[in-house]
Amino acid sequence: MGIVARDTHGHTPGHASFMLNSDDDAMLVWGDVVHSYGVQFADPSVAIEFDSDPEQAVHTREAVLERAVDEKHWVAGAHMPFPGIGHIVEDEEGYRWLPIEFAPIARDSE
Repeated sequence: MGIVARDTHGHTPGHASFMLNSDDDAMLVWGDVVHSYGVQFADPSVAIEFDSDPEQAVHTREAVLERAVDEKHWVAGAHMPFPGIGHIVEDEEGYRWLPIEFAPIARDSE
């Protein structure tokens, strides 16, 4: 159990992601590994002008996506569609986002 920092530089120097581990599950909070899931899931080799090291950003993104598929852990990421938490699965030529099911919390009537 705990939190482990992972080096995910490329978008910015020193960019880090955090793996949250429990006894039976894990979630990677990845920050700016992906900027446009609609583009970069289909083709992770697409960099953006804001990447300080585009080649490293692409390498990092490809490795993070592959590991998320292999380990089947949860992902929480900026720039992802609401609610921003889900799983990554392989698609025909890239990856696909499977968001967690979201439902409002029911309140007991008082």
